[in-house]
Amino acid sequence: MNKLEFDSITLGFGFHQVLSSVYMTCEVGHVVGLLGRNGAGKSCLMRIVFGSMKAESKSVRWNGKHLLDNYMNKQIIAYLPQDKLLPDFITFRQAIDLYKIDFENIVQVFPDVKNFVSRKTNEVSGGQRRFFETLLILFSQHPFCFLDEPFSGLMPIHIERLQEIIQAAKQRKGILVSDHLHRQVRSIADTLYALANGKTYLIKSNEQLLALGYLTAL
Repeated sequence: MNKLEFDSITLGFGFHQVLSSVYMTCEVGHVVGLLGRNGAGKSCLMRIVFGSMKAESKSVRWNGKHLLDNYMNKQIIAYLPQDKLLPDFITFRQAIDLYKIDFENIVQVFPDVKNFVSRKTNEVSGGQRRFFETLLILFSQHPFCFLDEPFSGLMPIHIERLQEIIQAAKQRKGILVSDHLHRQVRSIADTLYALANGKTYLIKSNEQLLALGYLTAL
């Protein structure tokens, strides 16, 4: 079983404790959804586990073995940040080569990319760029993918298509998804967590989301 576990993560800024009691698992073959209100610490949590942000304490395990020091170079986790993934000055073709992805794999699910593959990433719409960046992460060789706001700026038809692609990609990856479009996250998640008051809660019902203050009505 290819499994990622993380817990004992604490993070605070001054007197504000952002993360204090976190436990989550992500397995290849599953989509894990992470919900939480703005400022709850979802992006911080992803960045800490990915390895690009320091925490006061953390424990990250891959198949039961602790990942220590700088493990980003082990290429275990691919991470789509909430902001731009790619710099403005590179072309889409250069990005594909950088991530060592077969161009035809991208074309099969996003045929429009053929029309702008030679352009720079800032020369297309924000939705096209976001869709492409998410595909780079999903088609990477990393066994785990963290997607922070992958649906941001996408047209409804592209959101539906991306949901299908994520579901297909989980056959070979473990995928963690967080987005403010909670219905879309919930519809594709095999396991659902909510982050509130610095803690993660395993969600089994909509009533739990109501109790945590994430939903105001069913």
